[in-house]
Amino acid sequence: MADPIRILLVDDHPLMLMGIRAMLEGQTDIEIVGTAADGAKALAMLASMERLPNVMLLDIMMPGMDGIELARRMRAEMPDVALLVLSSDTSLATLEPLLNIGIDGFLSKSSDRQTMLSAIRSVAAGYEFFGTDVARLIERISIAKKASDSLFTPRELDVIRLSCQGLQYKEIAGQLGIKYLTVVTIKNNIFRKLGINNTVELVLYAIKKELITL
Repeated sequence: MADPIRILLVDDHPLMLMGIRAMLEGQTDIEIVGTAADGAKALAMLASMERLPNVMLLDIMMPGMDGIELARRMRAEMPDVALLVLSSDTSLATLEPLLNIGIDGFLSKSSDRQTMLSAIRSVAAGYEFFGTDVARLIERISIAKKASDSLFTPRELDVIRLSCQGLQYKEIAGQLGIKYLTVVTIKNNIFRKLGINNTVELVLYAIKKELITL
């Protein structure tokens, strides 16, 4: 009998973790090897494990190290672990940096049990898994890249996404693990590219270009 799929859950909402556990309960081919509330705790847990998990199921918005930064670290340090992102945010601004990082799959938090099981088994077997709605967004990202050769860098998209959530410069710096002055520089570069002067105009642009969802 094949070994079960070892999975690490990373989400800062206890109720979400409980719900995922309930969905996976009774699946003999899936074993939850741990849970973590943010990226830093997940990396610390992985460092103490004798065997790495096959799959990491991770949220995006978490305190401290968020899911995007965690995915970057995982791809650089533990590339053999399949990354399956679970989030309610399916905006272009969120998806593009994740796709650039090279995640293996993306699930909406509204996904049902069978979809989640299929996604876990698919990425564990070496395949990608993206739902129909996400696949459409991926196609639009591809078209946009060909048309404009990508106006923004992944880090600029991170700053746009967090700015549109109402975060201030220091809060953005904390979320991304970068310096305050770096955020100022990045945001000024964004304003210069767009020919705008403030965050209100940036939010309006992001909505118009569907970089964020309301």
